[in-house]
Parts: sequence; structure tokens; C-alpha cells
Amino acid sequence: MLIHMTTEPEQQSGVGGPDAFGRLWTPHRMAYIKGENKPTGPAAGDGCPFCAIPAMSDEDGLILHRLGHAYAVLNLYPYNSGHLMAVPYRHVADYTELTPEETADVAALTKQAMTALRPPPARTASTSG
Repeated sequence: MLIHMTTEPEQQSGVGGPDAFGRLWTPHRMAYIKGENKPTGPAAGDGCPFCAIPAMSDEDGLILHRLGHAYAVLNLYPYNSGHLMAVPYRHVADYTELTPEETADVAALTKQAMTALRPPPARTASTSG
């Protein structure tokens, strides 16, 4: 999925430019908006990336961690840095359709991701050594 990384972003038509309004500026998402790697329908066999990713190597699929019923994956078209998802292996339409085991793995991955992405707690004089 991740083909080529450069230090300079590729200029794409229709993406605009950053402005002073503090909006999320994600020009790299234009490729997805225009249809790159989009599923063709709602079923598991319609090109769902979350069904295809588990069969890939962790590097190719941008997988951060795997558990028995779910995996954590980076978003190929992120809204911001650190944008990752906890995804069940089984293709379901709604969170409420998950089994208790799937729910537990999604929750565990979410908790681990939130912990990893947060800054470390501030050290105080009494705990610094």
C-alpha cells in the first residue's frame, strides 16, 4: 500500500494550501477522496482494506500490533499524525456486532495506543531521582 515516501509532498490538484484558520490540512488525502484504494461496496470482498491488511506483512500493511481478534494499524491517509485504528479481523458493520473477545482486543489495543501517543507524565522533584 505504501509505495514511495519522499521528504517533499507530491503536489496534487485540488488540495489547496494551508491557511491561517488552523484547519487540518491533509493534501495527501486527496488521492483517497478521488478513489485510490477505496472499496467498491460494503461487503468484505469489495476491496475492504481492513480485510486485506491482515494478510500483508506488518510493514506493508502498516500494522503496529496484532492480537488474537483485532489489530492496530496506521491510517494510510491520516487526518493527523498518530492516526491509527484498532480493527477487528472479522468484517462487521457495527461495533455492537463484535463478540466479547473482539471487543476486549479492540479495547486493549485502543488503551495501548492512547498510552503510547500521550506525552509522558511530568517529573517532579520528589520522583526525579
